[in-house]
Amino acid sequence: MKKINTIFKSLILPFAVVLMLTSCNDDKLIENPSIFASPSQLIQDETGAQIYLTGAYDAIQNTLGSGGNGKEPYQIHWGTVATDEVVIPGWAGSRKILFLQQVSPTEVAVSDLWKELYKAVNQSNSVIDRVGLMTADQIDADVQANIIAQAKFIRAATYFSLVVAWENVPLIKNETTSLDNIEVPQSSPEDVYNFIIQDLTEAAAVLTAEQGGGRATKGAAQALLGKVYLQMTGFPLFQTDKFALAEQQLQDVIDSGVYDILPNYAHVFDLDHEQSVEMVFSLAMEGPGLNEGGNLSTFYGPNGSVNNGGGWGTCYINQEFESSYDRDDWRLRNNIAIHNANNTTPEEAVEVDPNTWSGDKTGWRGWKHHAASPNNYANDTPFDNPYIRYADVLLMYAEAKNGQGTLTQTDLDLTVNRLRARARVIPTAVPDMVVGSQSQNADELLSERRKELCFEGWRRHDLIRFGKYKETILAIDQAGWSTSGNPGPNYQDHEIRWPIPDAEMQLNPNLVQNEGY
Repeated sequence: MKKINTIFKSLILPFAVVLMLTSCNDDKLIENPSIFASPSQLIQDETGAQIYLTGAYDAIQNTLGSGGNGKEPYQIHWGTVATDEVVIPGWAGSRKILFLQQVSPTEVAVSDLWKELYKAVNQSNSVIDRVGLMTADQIDADVQANIIAQAKFIRAATYFSLVVAWENVPLIKNETTSLDNIEVPQSSPEDVYNFIIQDLTEAAAVLTAEQGGGRATKGAAQALLGKVYLQMTGFPLFQTDKFALAEQQLQDVIDSGVYDILPNYAHVFDLDHEQSVEMVFSLAMEGPGLNEGGNLSTFYGPNGSVNNGGGWGTCYINQEFESSYDRDDWRLRNNIAIHNANNTTPEEAVEVDPNTWSGDKTGWRGWKHHAASPNNYANDTPFDNPYIRYADVLLMYAEAKNGQGTLTQTDLDLTVNRLRARARVIPTAVPDMVVGSQSQNADELLSERRKELCFEGWRRHDLIRFGKYKETILAIDQAGWSTSGNPGPNYQDHEIRWPIPDAEMQLNPNLVQNEGY
């Protein structure tokens, strides 16, 4: 397994960076004492350019993924908390606000995410601009092109988060080095999506076809481009011609032969298989105690020391979601826990028959990521953060075919039914999906995505794209135990997107608040 550890912390105005000299040890980058260097001093050769690129990875390491190092977790906050996968208790602060659809322009968690995402945009812009100016005597042309392509993938992934969550966002294409030029107007969602498509298309043309161990690759760019095309088929663009374009990209990923699903679903999320052939792109983490960890265990795994260190974060399981699984679906046993996982080995826990589980679901938790117990991970977990898995590619491919009305039983057998076969505890469990009407297929694919990809941060994207977000939020009913209530009574149509942070509007008078806020 290869990891990318942080070598320096990115700044929104990268006048200077902290350069960590590195040495190779067991395929990991190990940080040694740092020295101060400006970007112009650093970017003099290939080594300096590679180190500068690592800063762009660092900028998305926690923000796009599970959070950590005090950063807000985008995939958790946007993609999971404000959906029907989890329920947030009344004492959970900002996460309760997100769950209850009560986000305001002054919500700190949302404002922090906006800032961190634009820091990542600026860091990737800086890599693209500065490395692009390097001369032939400083860097090999192929290496230069590869570094720029990786930075374009990072920029595209970041803008994808921004445009889905806020819809109307500034499109900044070059490095910002002064506070004098930050008053940038918002672009239309279509313009932002087209820029993302350009970045990913150019990146895919340069990057190599391989499992990148945490680095962007051709397959990662193509898979993300397929996901972007699919998102464009739904709100707010409704460009259904993009189904065919998504199919082309996803078919290329499938035909590459680089990726596959692991035989055991549980292995996908343990520490021994972090950068497996199932990971098309996964954000590298390391911990505890290295300032490189995330929050995956905090929410969906064995958090804390003996006796769970007081609990597992601030997430409980949506009871309707748990009930949607076949009782003998291996994913149910792996993803949801009714037990004290930190006092039970993962091997013991997943053997517990769900038919014997207690009827009281009030304490049930997410439990997707497993490690030896007891542990002291808390908010500093070593689990690499899955961003796009090959299982997601297969499900997206089926969705792209269905969107065109060309989905066949053979397509399902090679995609959805491969995943269901892996999920069976006994031969009669989790029956194969059978082709139905286009609408029936869409409903079944959306349900399958939740069972397979839960807690990976894509649920809200999916619900919006399938046109099911409002009805899903209105249907959440956790009455009788959730101390925060249900989000339905608070939900209004404009909350399909987040508000532009008030602090950003004060800094940039060209910003216009999203309708309804």
